[in-house]
Amino acid sequence: MRKTTLTILMFLITVLSLHAQNKVDLDIIKEIVQNEKGYYNDILNVYLTDDPYIRIDDIALIYYGQAYLPTYKGGNDANEEMLKTYVSESNQRKVYNTAKKILEYNPVSLNALFYAWRSAEALGLTEAEATSYVKKYLSLLEMIITTNDGKSSKTAFKVISPDDQDHILYGILDIEEVKSRDLDTQTLCNIIRVEPSEKFKSRTMYIDVSLPLSHIEK
Repeated sequence: MRKTTLTILMFLITVLSLHAQNKVDLDIIKEIVQNEKGYYNDILNVYLTDDPYIRIDDIALIYYGQAYLPTYKGGNDANEEMLKTYVSESNQRKVYNTAKKILEYNPVSLNALFYAWRSAEALGLTEAEATSYVKKYLSLLEMIITTNDGKSSKTAFKVISPDDQDHILYGILDIEEVKSRDLDTQTLCNIIRVEPSEKFKSRTMYIDVSLPLSHIEK
C-alpha cells in the first residue's frame, strides 16, 4: 500500500470525527500538503471550479494547507499592502487587478476574494465572476466557524492571516461592536471581547493566530 493511500485514510478518519472533536488537525493537513501534492492539487482544482458538492474537510485542507506551502507569507506581502492602499483610494480597477494577482498564488486570501468580489461589482463585470468570488469567500468563512466554535482557546477559530479575523467578526458573524482585543502569549490566541450577535452568542471570542505568528518568527 502506498503512503498516499494511508495518509488520505488518516485524513478521512479525522474528518469523520471532526464535528465531534470540534477540531481541525493541522498535523495531518501539513502531512498531505508536504507529501501528497498531487492529492492537494486535485482538491484545489475542485475548489477553484466552485463545485457545489465540495466537502467542508476539503475546504479546510485548501485553506489551512496554504500555510504549509513555500508561497505562504503569513497573510502579509507587498501585494496585500498595495491592495489596502488601493482600497483606501477607492481605485476599483487597481483593487481588482491586485486582488486577482494575489489569488493566483493564494486562492484562499479572504481579503483578495472580498475585494475582487466588491470591485468586480463596482466595475460592472459579469455577475458570474463576482458570484464566484463571493461563493469562495463565504465557503471559507463557513468552514472556519463550523470546524470550531471560537468560545475557548481549545476550540478557537483558526486563521492563516491576521486580517482574516475581521472577516470572521464582520463578514460572517455580524459582530457590530468589538470592545477589546488581547493576545494570549501562551495559547497564541487573540481574545476578543464583543457584543454578542445572533450568530455568535458569547461575549468572548477566541481566534488562534499561531500560524501567521509562527511564520513571522522564522
